[in-house]
Amino acid sequence: MRPVARPGSSLLGGTQVARDRPAGPAAPGDATRNAPVIVLAPPYGGASPLGSLLARHPDLACTAGTGLLPLCEQAMATWRNADSRPSGQPSALASASTRALAASIITSILAREGKRRWAEIAAPSPRAAQTFLRLYPQTRFLCLYRACQGAIRAPLDASRWGITDPAFAPFTAAYPASTVASLTAYWVTATGNLLDFEREHPQSCLRVRFEDLARTPHQTTENIMAFLSLAGINDHAVPGQGSQPQPTPQDTGSEVDIPVHLIPPGILAQANDLLRQLSYPALPAPPIG
Repeated sequence: MRPVARPGSSLLGGTQVARDRPAGPAAPGDATRNAPVIVLAPPYGGASPLGSLLARHPDLACTAGTGLLPLCEQAMATWRNADSRPSGQPSALASASTRALAASIITSILAREGKRRWAEIAAPSPRAAQTFLRLYPQTRFLCLYRACQGAIRAPLDASRWGITDPAFAPFTAAYPASTVASLTAYWVTATGNLLDFEREHPQSCLRVRFEDLARTPHQTTENIMAFLSLAGINDHAVPGQGSQPQPTPQDTGSEVDIPVHLIPPGILAQANDLLRQLSYPALPAPPIG
């Protein structure tokens, strides 16, 4: 976890990431073609359009927030305690048991949906994601990013009477006088942790920017399908799975003005560093005086 602005099997069987560009697709193989697909997306990060895109593919059974990744992390933690291995490599029995637990749930989802491959939208918990990747090394992760401005506007638009999402509670408590400061601090923490996970596992991750789904939809879709070793998606929605409208450039919020003078200088500097790493424009400096 990065020290940034934080308060207080066939079923489940590349390229090095630079600072400012995504990982390249890995060579396809049978294991990769059937590997789980995990979209790591912070709250209000714009996961709906990407989830809709994946749900249109006839091979993918798409779910959101099942809790399977944190369940695997908790199961492994329980096994470490039971095996008296608080640190270090888990036992073979621990790994096999946890894989069997996850496989039973995923198999049930696939049987219900009549699909061959599972895709999940999950909160970006690096620890849980790393545990799942150790259990299923062929997993493909789509790391979804959104520019700070849009990520700030989205929760405000969703809750005009105040920020009530529990994910923001530690940050609103740390910056009670400035909602924009608390949301920026949350974005810095979530985005920094996701970037760290991506860089630690470049062969398993593809960087996806929310705004590119609107601005370059065809190229972005091709990149995603190639990384996942999937055939392209037809223009028509899959029967029974209505396609959701994609965001327009105006909806992405990356150009929205925010009162940067309400953001503490240290948080603003960290936000701009992350924006540059993701090839977004930096936030403007606050006016002097």
